[in-house]
Amino acid sequence: MEDNFKKGTTTVAIVCDKGVVLATDKRASAGYLIAHKNAQKLFKITESVGVACAGVVGDIQSLIGLLRAEANLYEMKDRKKISTKALAQLTSNILQGQRYYPLIAWLVLGGYDSNGAEAYSIDPIGGVNKDTMISTGSGSTIAYGLLEDRFRENMTIEEGIELSIRAINVAIQRDLATGDGIAVTIINSSGYKELSKKEIENVVVKVKNK
Repeated sequence: MEDNFKKGTTTVAIVCDKGVVLATDKRASAGYLIAHKNAQKLFKITESVGVACAGVVGDIQSLIGLLRAEANLYEMKDRKKISTKALAQLTSNILQGQRYYPLIAWLVLGGYDSNGAEAYSIDPIGGVNKDTMISTGSGSTIAYGLLEDRFRENMTIEEGIELSIRAINVAIQRDLATGDGIAVTIINSSGYKELSKKEIENVVVKVKNK
C-alpha cells in the first residue's frame, strides 16, 4: 500500500522578515483511501533548518534520516552548522544520485542562518528552486490562489503564520487529499519551533473572525 502514497497533501513555506514559516496538513492518502489522519509532514533537520514533505512515506523517512546524519557529520567535521543553502544542495545531490530509482519525495526546505531566512523547493529528481513563497502537493494550486493575492515581501512571522494557515485551510476545503488538521513550524534566530495545537487553533479562530 505504501507505494500508493503519492503527493496528496499541501505544504506551504513563507519567508518572512526575521524567519521562515512551514505549514502542512495532516492527512496521508492512498488513492481514495484516507490512510492516516495524523501524518507527520514537518521534520527538524537541524536547530536552524526544517522541511515540509509530500510524497511516499517510506521514501521521506529514509531521506530525512540521511539528511540528519549528513548534517551532523558536517558539523563534526567542519565545526560549524551547515547552512540552509548547503543543505538544500546536499538534498539535491542525494536525489540526483537516485535518478534511476527516484525517491518519491518533494521537499520544501526552510531555514534561518547568517544569510537570513531562506526557502527552497526540491523536487524528486533534485531540481532546486529558491523562492520566498512556496506550495507543493495536490492542494498547492488552491493554496497558491490565496498566496498570490495575500503574500508580500518582509511579512512579520505572525503575518506569515496567519497566511500559511489560511492557505492550508483553503486547500482543506477543496482538495480531497488535504485535511485532518494543520501543523506549523517557525524557524528564526531562536531556532526551530513547532506550534502547539492550541496555538494553531487560536490563529484559526483569529483568521476566521477577520
